[in-house]
Amino acid sequence: MKPRALIAAGFVAFVWHAPAAAQASIEERMSAMERRIQYLERRVADQDKVIVEKDRRIAELAGQEDAWFKSVEIGGVVEVEAARETDYEGETGMSADVSTVELGIAAQIHDWVAAEAVLLYEGDDTDNKLEVDEAFVAVAPPEGSWSLAVGQHVVPFGVFDTNLISDPLTLEIGEATETAVTFGGESGGFHAAVFAFDGDNKRGDKDRLTGYGAALGYSMEGEESGWGVDLSYINDIGDANGIGDAIADGNDGNVADHVAGLAASFGLGYGDMSLIGEYVAALDEFQPDEVAFGDGGAQPSAWTVEAAHEFDFAGRAAVAAASYQRSNDALALDLPRTRLLAGVSVEMVEGVALSFEWARDDDYETADGGTGESADVFTLKLAAEF
Repeated sequence: MKPRALIAAGFVAFVWHAPAAAQASIEERMSAMERRIQYLERRVADQDKVIVEKDRRIAELAGQEDAWFKSVEIGGVVEVEAARETDYEGETGMSADVSTVELGIAAQIHDWVAAEAVLLYEGDDTDNKLEVDEAFVAVAPPEGSWSLAVGQHVVPFGVFDTNLISDPLTLEIGEATETAVTFGGESGGFHAAVFAFDGDNKRGDKDRLTGYGAALGYSMEGEESGWGVDLSYINDIGDANGIGDAIADGNDGNVADHVAGLAASFGLGYGDMSLIGEYVAALDEFQPDEVAFGDGGAQPSAWTVEAAHEFDFAGRAAVAAASYQRSNDALALDLPRTRLLAGVSVEMVEGVALSFEWARDDDYETADGGTGESADVFTLKLAAEF
């Protein structure tokens, strides 16, 4: 009986004290929860302060007229091409590749000063690398009529306009990207420029700023029509990209003398129709070891004429164009004797265009080279600008 009594007494004691113990445990948990809630409330308040401060800073930056991100513009283009070609030997092949990647960055550093850089990829033409195509600083007054560009850029020799995929033969001969100083201005429809550059072609041991040139043009626009003419001169067309590459392959850029170049172009427009033409030529012969043609030195030239019609296609802007082009003494530049082009381009959405082009090249035929045959290229291009 005694053990049972002890057990009963113990049970009574446990039942008596158990509610008190349970009550103490609940109070501790409640207190801990209150402390946790207070900690979380402090954290939320601190985070709210950070968010408010960030919102204030963003609003402050958005209201700054001189905020750095407001003075920088980024743009570019990506072009993908597929082509079917039958060459001068009658061999047919197909290809598809990214033909062009161009990325431009421009910054308005000051009301009078801007800087621009353009990176360019053009497959084999840039050794399959993204290269610096242009990088220069421009100085011009706001709403002014003159400008000064210093750095690497395309000098104002030739115009080279086209509505087709292929570059015109005039560009292949005359376009020149140089480290140059160019001063230009415009007034009353007239525009003019003078430039000086550090060319790659050197005469003997002379290494100095020897290249220079000038350009003059006039344009007028009406409600439905417009026209313009341009004339430009360069004292060394051998420094143009295409001819310069040929000279570098032959004798590392050392020339007996500089050969001047002349470019003339016109443009006419009426309603949806336009007509453009251009002529680019060396004004003297190169030495046979510089740019050869046949048994003597070459005097490269080219001309092009192109007609275009803008129209609406299924609610999209479109343009159809045709061109005839001809070169002279340009076999060493890997250019055709004649080129016939036809193509159409349609804007799929804003900034995206789909283009198709057919080109027929007729080769030179000389005792020292050329096949006298024809080649055909069908090209489909998708271009996206941003």
